[in-house]
Amino acid sequence: MSQTPSVDVAIIGGGPAGTALALTICLYSKLTVAVIEQTAYDTLRSGEHVSASLLPLLDYLQVKEPFLADNHTPVYNVAAIWGHSELNSRPSIINQMGEGYLLDRTEFDAMLAEQLVHQGGQLYLETKCAEGEQLEGGGWRLFLKDNSGASSQLETRYLVDATGRQARIAKRLGAKSLPHDTLVGVSALLDFEDDQPKTEEVLIESIPEGWWYSAWLPNGTLIVVLMTDIDLMRQGKFHKDKQWVELLSQATHTKQRVRGGQLVCPLAVKPAHSHLLDRAVGEDWMAIGDAAIAFDPLSSMGVGHAITCGCDAAVALVEYLVNNEDRLLKQYQERLKLNFDNYLSIRHRYYALEPRWLDLPFWQRRTQSASIPLAVK
Repeated sequence: MSQTPSVDVAIIGGGPAGTALALTICLYSKLTVAVIEQTAYDTLRSGEHVSASLLPLLDYLQVKEPFLADNHTPVYNVAAIWGHSELNSRPSIINQMGEGYLLDRTEFDAMLAEQLVHQGGQLYLETKCAEGEQLEGGGWRLFLKDNSGASSQLETRYLVDATGRQARIAKRLGAKSLPHDTLVGVSALLDFEDDQPKTEEVLIESIPEGWWYSAWLPNGTLIVVLMTDIDLMRQGKFHKDKQWVELLSQATHTKQRVRGGQLVCPLAVKPAHSHLLDRAVGEDWMAIGDAAIAFDPLSSMGVGHAITCGCDAAVALVEYLVNNEDRLLKQYQERLKLNFDNYLSIRHRYYALEPRWLDLPFWQRRTQSASIPLAVK
């Protein structure tokens, strides 16, 4: 009878946080690691604007050169209609680190996974963790199933939840998500028949119901996202094409940008709420990235913080597994809470810069002690 394969660390979820943790372990320890990813990195993943501060992190993971060789769009300007009807621009030239980038997220995530394999990590693609059980002597036995229906098992000393805002593993182990809003993004990809001028900038435009985000992706399509609360989306039916377009027509600058565009695929609704797990470290398990802590996309902290979180968690995990020392794991948990408190303060200040609609629900919830219908999911 064949022996069940085993690794020191198994990570459920192959996004930036999960692969950053795995790469750190491969590069800076002798521990073995496996990432279990339910896709083949062939599904659409929304682009994301990141600052040049991402580059030192990629250098630490030894993936800076592959990143720069890929097809990511430099972003030289962030334009915003926020606080008044005039357009304000912030050129990235004021950032001493240089221009930011609009990621091709599918390509970016696949690159990190490819580099993980190159560094000796194991990668299970198109595979889900159906169940897991704790072993008597510590660690876990995971029951895996791939897209063909074939089942397998994997044993690990430590389990990492990198499943995103759903935090599927942590919640099944008793952790609770503490949401602070019900923000969602209703996104569309637009294609253009003619040669539309493609400015290398991100555009943000506030509206009474929330705000619009738009940017040109490396493949030449324009991504346009309505950010609003889920109850407001349902009341206004903004997840329906007709109502989404009608609301877009009221955004002066964004509607000019999308003129002549055609929907490439149906509208997609994705969670974008801010949340913190009540505990991100447990007995032989931890949560990282959006599973542990997630931010409003307005902060542009998504990918950069996910990678930082993965790297920090890896250092704490190596210390624990190699030296049986949990001091850094405790610090990791404490730092998540501190980071989230600081973030909430910054978020409040940013939303308070828009005074035109402070009496409306979306804006009240972010600037005053207004109740948020968190039960609405």
